[in-house]
Amino acid sequence: MGRLDVTVEVSARHVHLSQADIEKLFGAGAELTVKKEIPGGYVAAERVTLVGPKRSMERVAILGPARKETQVELSATDARSLGVDAPIRLSGHLENTPGIKIVAGNGNSVEIDHGCIIAQRHVHLNEEDAAKLGVTQNQNIDLRIDTGKDRALTFSDVIVRIGGPDSVVHLDTDEGNAAFTGASCIGTCIAE
Repeated sequence: MGRLDVTVEVSARHVHLSQADIEKLFGAGAELTVKKEIPGGYVAAERVTLVGPKRSMERVAILGPARKETQVELSATDARSLGVDAPIRLSGHLENTPGIKIVAGNGNSVEIDHGCIIAQRHVHLNEEDAAKLGVTQNQNIDLRIDTGKDRALTFSDVIVRIGGPDSVVHLDTDEGNAAFTGASCIGTCIAE
């Protein structure tokens, strides 16, 4: 059995837009404005409103760069609140998912017919850490988080994604809150 400590990050609701949808929302030839660099991309200065069957959510972050297809990542709580029956999926696996209306601050909108998901919890491992843990791409592992706040928790079915320079776990806000994660949380990946 392998064990490896990694940083745990909580990923709040956000949108990845296609270039076509960026232009529909913000104008012909528009590009997103970089507000903050993050691994593999950036958080844009622009924000959007998600309009679901039940309610709306304002000031939702957009992550860049543009993607091939627009994707909305929600927590289960967000999806229920919006009235969207979003399935748990890995990023980019958008077939048979519900759509939603996305509105920019200027009033422009786009309605996607699919693309809303609850992101599957996953760990990005660099090749060295993957070898230390003894895991392969898309393997399921466990993640143990104990923040010392009487909320120790073990998550099963954490998908391994190998590649990139850093090793980090991504949870959604529901999962992060359940484990009492904070700004600097470390979890232990456990592979059998």
